[in-house]
Amino acid sequence: MERRELIQWLVALSGLQALDSLAPADLLALGREVHKGSRQQAALRVLSPHQERTVVAAAERIIPATDTPGATDAGVSRFVDRMLADWHTPAERDRLLAGLPELDARCRARRGMDFIACAEADQVAVLTALDDEVTALRASQGGAVANQHWFSMLKYLTIYGFCTSEPGQRRALGVWPPPMRYDGCAPLAPAPAGRPS
Repeated sequence: MERRELIQWLVALSGLQALDSLAPADLLALGREVHKGSRQQAALRVLSPHQERTVVAAAERIIPATDTPGATDAGVSRFVDRMLADWHTPAERDRLLAGLPELDARCRARRGMDFIACAEADQVAVLTALDDEVTALRASQGGAVANQHWFSMLKYLTIYGFCTSEPGQRRALGVWPPPMRYDGCAPLAPAPAGRPS
């Protein structure tokens, strides 16, 4: 998938009020800025330590490290924290935060332990079941309803955070450094009056 197609796909699936009106180039620029700020931010602003560990584990299962970086390498959990603090409405933020305990509840039902303590296979099974539920919701009630599901938001933020990070762009997408403007055929400015050109 080309970078432009990926960003357009992210815009189409966002379902987030703050991001709906952004053009693809603006969405990419915003993601890069959020990463810069999240690297400078010392403490979590929205996520509790347990919630952050849960987001780290879930994001790493959504985009695992292979021969390219994964979500953890891209700093996705801090990206999610900053997006929730600065860009989401309180209702959107509360929806995602209220949904995270569902990961623990499902893993406790499967294995009697929290999501972060479960084996990778169990984490993947829980995330796959949630993704299947969102897909069924999308098929039966449409994208707008499915995009409001807390897991859809988490998956979107994971992909958005990864695709706008330097490790994601450099090693997975191959689009780093960002292209810069070059005006090679710009017209020459006229010489000031009284000076030969």
